[in-house]
Amino acid sequence: MVRIASLTAAAAALIFAPAAIANDAAEIAPASEATPVKLVEFDGGWEVLKTSSRLRVWRSHLAYKLSVDAEGKPTDCELTEGFRRAYVNKKLCSVLMKSHTFEPARDASDAPVAGSYTNSLSYVDLREQN
Repeated sequence: MVRIASLTAAAAALIFAPAAIANDAAEIAPASEATPVKLVEFDGGWEVLKTSSRLRVWRSHLAYKLSVDAEGKPTDCELTEGFRRAYVNKKLCSVLMKSHTFEPARDASDAPVAGSYTNSLSYVDLREQN
C-alpha cells in the first residue's frame, strides 16, 4: 500500500511539474523587452516587387524576421519560409534590411535594447500599393 501511494504521488508530481516549472520560469526570467521594436517606416514595397520578379519568386507572401540593434538598425534577416537558393534569401533580405526604419526596443528602465521584428508581406497588397 505504501508503494502505491508513493507511486501515485510521484506520478502526480510528474504530471503537475511542467506547469509549475513553466510558471517559475516566467516569474524568474526577466522580460527581455518592456517595449517591443516599433516600425517607423517601410519604403521598400516597389524594390521587393522588382527584386522578387527578377529572382522569379512565385509566392503569395514573404514572411521574415529582422533583428534590430539598440540604435534601431536592422542587423540580421531571416526569411521564415526560406528559398532553396541561398542567393534568393540573401538578395531579398538585403532589400528588407535597407527599407525598414525602426525605433529600438526599450527595457523596463526605458533604455534602448536590441530586439526583433517579425512581419509578412503580401505580394497582392504590394502590387495594389505600387
